Amino acid sequence: MIEKIICDIHGSKEMTFSCIHIAMAIDSEEKVGFFYSEAEEDLPQIAWCGECEQYLLDNDEEWTEVFQAKADFKMLCIDCFNDAKNKELEIHIR
Repeated sequence: MIEKIICDIHGSKEMTFSCIHIAMAIDSEEKVGFFYSEAEEDLPQIAWCGECEQYLLDNDEEWTEVFQAKADFKMLCIDCFNDAKNKELEIHIR
């Protein structure tokens, strides 16, 4: 079961994660790209921006400690995650 978090905007919702670049762009007009993993049972969805995707492509697509520090993943509720996803013109699924 995916844990729930309390969102200041949406209340109690399923937990997801996004890189800091997406999390910071949610309330702005800036488009940063939106790449995400398919949902898996009992695991929260994870999203990362175009800059993080380029880093992965340049580094054999490995989720190293260096990448994770760069991405600085933040918790989002599922509604904030979907708001960020819907804001982007290009949506990519990995």
